[in-house]
Amino acid sequence: MNFFPIVYRLFFFLVDVATKPFSFCLPHPFSDRRKAHPPNHLPSGQWIWIQAVSLGELLLVPPLVKKILEKKIHIHITTSTTAGCDLLDTLLRTTLNHDLVSGGFFPLDLESSLKPWINAKPKFLILMETELWPNLIRLCKKNNIPIGIVNGRLTFKSTRWIQGLTTNSLSQIDFVVARDHDSKVLFKSLGAPEVHYGGNLKAANILPEPLHKPWQDLNLLWTAQPIWVIGNTISGEEILILNLWKKQKEIQPNLRCILAPRQPKRFDEVEELLKSFHLAYTRASYWKTNSQRIPEDILLLDTVGDLPNLYQLAEFAFIGGGWLGRGGHNPLESLRYGVRTFVGPHYDNFKDLVIPLLRTESLWALPVHELEAQINNLPVLISRDLKPSLKAVFEEFGAALDRTWKVLEPRI
Repeated sequence: MNFFPIVYRLFFFLVDVATKPFSFCLPHPFSDRRKAHPPNHLPSGQWIWIQAVSLGELLLVPPLVKKILEKKIHIHITTSTTAGCDLLDTLLRTTLNHDLVSGGFFPLDLESSLKPWINAKPKFLILMETELWPNLIRLCKKNNIPIGIVNGRLTFKSTRWIQGLTTNSLSQIDFVVARDHDSKVLFKSLGAPEVHYGGNLKAANILPEPLHKPWQDLNLLWTAQPIWVIGNTISGEEILILNLWKKQKEIQPNLRCILAPRQPKRFDEVEELLKSFHLAYTRASYWKTNSQRIPEDILLLDTVGDLPNLYQLAEFAFIGGGWLGRGGHNPLESLRYGVRTFVGPHYDNFKDLVIPLLRTESLWALPVHELEAQINNLPVLISRDLKPSLKAVFEEFGAALDRTWKVLEPRI
């Protein structure tokens, strides 16, 4: 007998009972998730529920939503974090602004929190990436609500400690669209009954976008000045790349920088770092309300959702998470604009993208101490036109959306 689901269910039943009287004083975002309800306008059995845990997963959603909207069906998108909810609000006002699309917080995996969602009867539930919520999955199965995992990724390391719980949950999933072949094999071996290879949807959403307001104003204020965009950094990486930027600034006095930490909770921490090194900076949230002023040499991007659009301003882009972390982040957000891009050598979470991109001479995976030599050896950029080798890789990546949609469409 598999005791993991029994233990999990008992534990969360006790959590449900113990916290219910105090739900009003739970910290955010747990209090928001405790009281999260589906909108009343959703037609029973005729809406799609999409769950995307936070920022990275939400950025995968728009192309799928646009496909689903062709069927004229209601969609409700949920997310688990405060930063995710901020980005979702932005998406609902811009890219996903449609009468059939709504969004909000994802409920806690407690039966009392899940009950309104089950009663609202979605047509099916899409879990972006790999979110295995045992109570949600069990209740959906009990109420004949199909569940699919899209852009699913698994590693043996991520499942070995909770393999019993993972196996039980996956056996109740109706279908999985895996983002890479290794994940497909692992999903199948852990009990998922129907597994397809789709490819990485992070690679399918790579069309360049025009520069949004107010960043057009920034482009004018910093016109003809070289800019480095340092994005998605984790703790400790900012100073590593900024030290390199300071050296280059001695050669290029007009060099500018846009610095975007990965986690919003680190914005203040990074500001203190900039102060301690006596670097001239402006916070983007302040500049956006005073956009007639020229920012200081470093723009600290403390706004959510703007980074992907700003990579197009860069002379060089540096994608964090792979110098002091062991995962890395998506390099396509900058490469789609033809920007020469650097990542750290620890790009484990994106190796299915990084390995073919390294052959395009547009992306380099290097330790910090090798970056300066590589930058100085690169020729002056004449054109932002994509190299043929990069175009070819993008065309192959772009098939991920079509493969995923081929699995989803019959279910809609």
